[in-house]
Amino acid sequence: MIGKNANRRVLASQRQVMHYLRSGRLEYCGQATCRRATTGALSRLADYGWIERRGGGQRSEIKLTAAGLAALQAPI
Repeated sequence: MIGKNANRRVLASQRQVMHYLRSGRLEYCGQATCRRATTGALSRLADYGWIERRGGGQRSEIKLTAAGLAALQAPI
């Protein structure tokens, strides 16, 4: 269940970022996949509650939430 964002569909670019974060660990945004994602895309994922962000700037870390995992597993 995607929860409050049940009407939201995961775009291919968002799915790629969430697939990279599937391990459940906090990952630095300096990694290659996060650098390719735009700031707007990461902000939208955070607004939907699909990722958790900590820190700021180059030391920013992101993590996939349980709602994000459900959205990732939802049919396209």
